[in-house]
Amino acid sequence: MPFASEVVSFQWFQNSVVLRRGQTTIQVLPEDAATLRTMKEKETFIEFFRATALKNREARRVFEAWERKDTQLLSKVYQEMTAG
Repeated sequence: MPFASEVVSFQWFQNSVVLRRGQTTIQVLPEDAATLRTMKEKETFIEFFRATALKNREARRVFEAWERKDTQLLSKVYQEMTAG
């Protein structure tokens, strides 16, 4: 099932992940994206995503704001990144 969120678009770009809403963008760097793709446990994925892939407080704050608009956003990111 393709990534579907009314709030955020998801795009692979040169081995990184770009999450975008309007003019706001969060990029998950290629090395972090590669690590996340190998994770089978959802809890481990979520912990790494929040603590490492979101590189700074601003990125975490923006992502949390997006999650308030789409409560399943992190699950959708997990599904997209670990599929296939």
